[in-house]
Amino acid sequence: MTELVAVGLNHKTAPVELRERLALGSADVAAALSVLRERAGLGEVMVVSTCNRVEVYGVAPQWVRAGERVLQVLAELRGVPLTELVAHTFVRGERSAASHICRVAASLESMVVGEPQILGQVKDAFDLAQREGTISSVLDRCLNTAFRAAKRVRSETEIARGAASVPSVAVDLARTIFGELTGCGALLVGAGEMASQAGAHLKAAGVAEIAVVNRSEARGQALAQELGGRFAPWDALDAELRRADIVVTSTGATTPVIDRALLRPVMKARRGTPIFFVDIAVPRDVDPEVARLEQVFLYNIDDLQGIVHDNMRARTAEADRAGALVEEEVAEFVGWQKSRAIGPILKALQGQAKAIVEGELGRARGKLQALTPEQHKAVEALAHGIVQKLLHRPMTALRQAASGGEADLAGAVQQLFGLEVGREEAAPVAAPALAQAEVAE
Repeated sequence: MTELVAVGLNHKTAPVELRERLALGSADVAAALSVLRERAGLGEVMVVSTCNRVEVYGVAPQWVRAGERVLQVLAELRGVPLTELVAHTFVRGERSAASHICRVAASLESMVVGEPQILGQVKDAFDLAQREGTISSVLDRCLNTAFRAAKRVRSETEIARGAASVPSVAVDLARTIFGELTGCGALLVGAGEMASQAGAHLKAAGVAEIAVVNRSEARGQALAQELGGRFAPWDALDAELRRADIVVTSTGATTPVIDRALLRPVMKARRGTPIFFVDIAVPRDVDPEVARLEQVFLYNIDDLQGIVHDNMRARTAEADRAGALVEEEVAEFVGWQKSRAIGPILKALQGQAKAIVEGELGRARGKLQALTPEQHKAVEALAHGIVQKLLHRPMTALRQAASGGEADLAGAVQQLFGLEVGREEAAPVAAPALAQAEVAE
């Protein structure tokens, strides 16, 4: 008996301080997949770790218990007290888990609803799990359903039109503080996808100069050239901080790259000129303590929520339409799961009928010796045909009951016909109640 489960925390359930402690790099994810499969008892598993969420999607017997084990493993892997983790996480099973996974891929659970990055991040997580050998039939079907749902949402609704991304919201926040950004100098610390998007929005906003500081010179040079800016090596970070008005940080560092020790002499050299930081990295790049320095204004990814909520209100109707499309795809996946669950019972019923027919024909073979080979085949076909016609109605009723989520008929058929179906084969057609195991988001 295997069930779908989704476990984790995100920007709705947990503050950035906790999310950054749970954040996993790609190498960490690969290692976590093996540990989760072994210690949490997951037959299939994938992990989505982004700046806004750390979520585990898996398949295991008894999803509630599996969810508890996943949380225990995550707490141990990241050194977070289990009680603290449980207070900010959710555990969902079966249809609710499938719905959540599809909504995440379709960007309906993102901080900025409609942003395009999450679909690529989920696909990357799925590809990594496939390479690690932790994906099988259920997650494969579920994630392909999610990708199809995301495609429909983008093509059949206006949810993505005018949708902001986290980098664009960061630039909007800078505009609310500086007014027009023309004449401002901007510094990008990091040269990944988020930095590239932030740079494009800063350039469109008319900043006077864009500088890029990055540990990898090749990537930093490439981004600077793309934006029409200039590259500076990592050891020139303090010098660049003395020049910049707006600093957007998005490195993959596991500890802050800008702290009070670095910034104190920088601010002394700036002689009272304010500096505006937008830290969109998780884990955070800028130590929160720097905000205590005079004329230092720091915003992290959670501080962007106000602008995001304004953006969301403008697209509520489209989000509702998108949610309805997602649920159509979820219904298809749930129907597949239920049909899959009833399969072993149907197979056992047909196998039993075939064995009965073959047994009776065997016992009657001595009395049928006078028949020609063609007549023998006709008798066998008649016997099998009668049994199939008798089984047609109960098998149809079983399929209909499965699609409607009714488990009682399946159990009754097993009892009436004395069918032996292994527990691992005969998954229930109805999911258990969710309320007892889920923390509301």
